[in-house]
Amino acid sequence: MNSAYNGAAEARPFGCYDREQLGEIRSRIEQIPAIAQEYARQQQLSGQFAAREAAVPLSGLGVFRVEPFVFKVPAGTAFLKLAVHVRGQGVARICGVRLTHSQLGLPVALINGSFGEALNGWTQMPGSGSTIVLEQLSGSGSGLQPSGVTPAGGAQEDHVRSVRISNTAKAEWTVLRYEELLPVCAGDYYGIQTELSLEAPLVNGGICTGVTFLDTAGQPLGLELLSPLFNRLTLTNWAYLLEAAGADANLYMVSGEEQYAGLAKRKLQYMLTDMRLGMDIFRRDGWHDDDTYGAVHIGRGLAAASVIYDQIAGSGVLAAGETAALLADFRYIAAMMMDTVYYRFDLTTFPDEKGGKRSNWNADRATGLGVYALLFPQEAESGAYLEHARSVIDWQLTEVVDTEGAWPENVRYHGAVLHRYFLFFALLKRLRGVDYFRHPKVKAMYRFLIGIVTAEDIIQGGPSGAPVLLTPAVGDANVQEQWFRLLGYAARFYAEEDPQLAAEMIWTWKHGGAPVQDTGAFPLPLVALLYPQPDLPEQKPALRSVHYPGIGYVIFRGGEQNLQHYAIYEASPLTYHAHHDEGHFSIWADGVPLTLDAGTGGYYNGDRHWYVSGAAHNVVQFTGETGDLLDGPLQSVYREVCFSEELDYAKSLIPDARAGEYERHFLFIKAGFDAYLVWDRIEGGTDSVWNLHTLSTEAEVTEQAIDAVGLGGMRLSAHIAEPALPVITTGEGAVGGAYPLAAQQHFRVHGNAGEDYVVLLHPRAAAAPALRLEPLECEEAGEGVRLYKIARADGAWCVAAINGSTMTRRIRVPGGVPLRLLGTAETALSGGAEAGYTAAQAAEARNSQAGLTVLEGSEADILCLEPGTIQVAVLKGFERV
Repeated sequence: MNSAYNGAAEARPFGCYDREQLGEIRSRIEQIPAIAQEYARQQQLSGQFAAREAAVPLSGLGVFRVEPFVFKVPAGTAFLKLAVHVRGQGVARICGVRLTHSQLGLPVALINGSFGEALNGWTQMPGSGSTIVLEQLSGSGSGLQPSGVTPAGGAQEDHVRSVRISNTAKAEWTVLRYEELLPVCAGDYYGIQTELSLEAPLVNGGICTGVTFLDTAGQPLGLELLSPLFNRLTLTNWAYLLEAAGADANLYMVSGEEQYAGLAKRKLQYMLTDMRLGMDIFRRDGWHDDDTYGAVHIGRGLAAASVIYDQIAGSGVLAAGETAALLADFRYIAAMMMDTVYYRFDLTTFPDEKGGKRSNWNADRATGLGVYALLFPQEAESGAYLEHARSVIDWQLTEVVDTEGAWPENVRYHGAVLHRYFLFFALLKRLRGVDYFRHPKVKAMYRFLIGIVTAEDIIQGGPSGAPVLLTPAVGDANVQEQWFRLLGYAARFYAEEDPQLAAEMIWTWKHGGAPVQDTGAFPLPLVALLYPQPDLPEQKPALRSVHYPGIGYVIFRGGEQNLQHYAIYEASPLTYHAHHDEGHFSIWADGVPLTLDAGTGGYYNGDRHWYVSGAAHNVVQFTGETGDLLDGPLQSVYREVCFSEELDYAKSLIPDARAGEYERHFLFIKAGFDAYLVWDRIEGGTDSVWNLHTLSTEAEVTEQAIDAVGLGGMRLSAHIAEPALPVITTGEGAVGGAYPLAAQQHFRVHGNAGEDYVVLLHPRAAAAPALRLEPLECEEAGEGVRLYKIARADGAWCVAAINGSTMTRRIRVPGGVPLRLLGTAETALSGGAEAGYTAAQAAEARNSQAGLTVLEGSEADILCLEPGTIQVAVLKGFERV
């Protein structure tokens, strides 16, 4: 197709570069340290796979798969025992067994669950003609997760120990029983993940896991619970080879040595064949959890495979018959991507995220098809495919991406979709002169990515150890996903057309650790070498507090350059991925994360119960009829949002069916206090708990306070003003994000039906004194009105006044001192439309200050409190420190 090195007159340019640019690419690798480091990583990856390929067929490089089994522990259970069953004639391999407490997302420690100590702790129960032996396998690495996450980009194990079970007859049944009694919590969900391999289906059988529930005396409670049988061959999945094939093609691009083109060719032949087989099954059976063969992942794979073919097609390693076969495979896959039986891309509405025009699946399907069409222009259907791909993207930019530039799911899918858009847009501009980077919604998508950045996190740190910006975990996302690499890739396309945006992208990319490697599932190794341009000018964007109403985020910023203090609050109109997190908040202070969204785990591996639950988030949960804590709603709405130099405020209505009415008020009190006040106004309903997760190692709990010892020499104090003398229980739960702690401490403040919660959260350095919170008695306040004094160690103080009644109240603050309300002067919404506000929304929010009024004259110590509002006031003349 293309030729780089033979000098043939008929050779046309590559898709992503031409022959003349090869020298420039080599110079980039030699002159830019980050690119050189990435190229060296790709060299190592290619070499690792080449060494394994010399000993093991491609089909045997990644033969293990992690098969999950999730179950609920019945009442009366104190322990469980687990087992692995292999039924039927044939050979099966087991590489390890893991157990997860699904409702906490935490692993349960197993002694020798991975057979590191041979079969110690396991009872062997072979069939009459069966054998059980330990063996070392070369190059198998970790098992492929059913959600499609491949470990190919990381370090691979050279040898894997597994248990080989061979049954010689159809009726044979071999069992491995784990001997240790494992304590469990009745009523909770757990998940077993079995790493298994089948070279061929077992005749008249399959592999399953078994669970026996035991009471406190160790006696069985009923029969063993068995998982569904797994009985599919587990040859290497195409996704396992994708990044290595891209690395091979890049080595050929740089060196011109045909051996690398040959390595890429063999992987490409295998991958396309495997894609076809899996897609046929996917089309026949409908969606299932082996979604590496679904339209979303095949779309990503089709784009990457097309680039790899384009890089090696002119190398001379492809015989005429091999070229014809590869082109036929590509043609088959592309045609399947247009089949509505395979994927319903024609639906404007859809039952879930796995169908329809507006899904991220459709974005990846369409862009993969578009990249294929651009790189295979000689194919008869390429014109129609390209037109279709553009029509899908045009519709999504108009109908799906919101006015603030957010892809309306979460940060993770915003990054994923923008990433797949990127290569399609880059090739469209290069090959057809069509510039989607100028599209207002595309620009807004990059601006959104800039606008949501966290404080510079000193715990994560970059390669140099310097603090780094992160993207927050909200819903189905984790903070370590390094989406800022997309800014590094795309900035060059704005260098002339919008130099300010390009400079802000470069600043954010560099302060986000300047990631170059394309990470995550289904990476594109070429983009990491081709597009980052670190020598472009940089400029710090205007980072202020901001509201993104379409996706439901409010971000609070403060401190030096607005990069010291950061909180993100969610009240979302969306239901994607079903996290029960309405009203959740995460907080950083002085660059340290103190309370975080739990993030997300695997979709099918048994820990999802935790990550989607209300218990995993800083939200209020109400009890059900049996006293169990229930998950809240999947949607909520903002009633008010306003920002000022001294006070930021958000109020949301959370329509929980277990409460008569429930509003959450979240205030960031700046003005020298740098604390957060949370008021949950609850009318009626059932008993409840107030969840707080702290990324901490220990904590002191007193009658009305929690003082958690965080990372980086920081603490988070939670002063509980209401309810009085609550019961506080403690636990822990998993948190994503590659932090030193895999779990957060989890505190539950228990409240009775109809009781409000009022909690002051104070992040501070460990040596700094905590703020003091005390009630102020006010005889004229009336029912539902409360006053609290928040005091610093130096004597400065402010008053928080709450009106939980249905009537307007005028009250005089005790002490007779003149007061000034925070949030009423110099109110400035951050950035206008570009930062999340239209002009109309900005004007409305400026005029909607939750009943706050400036105190003047002889009534300077009187507060006028509208129903259901909260006000914060300081001494008149007080200046923030």
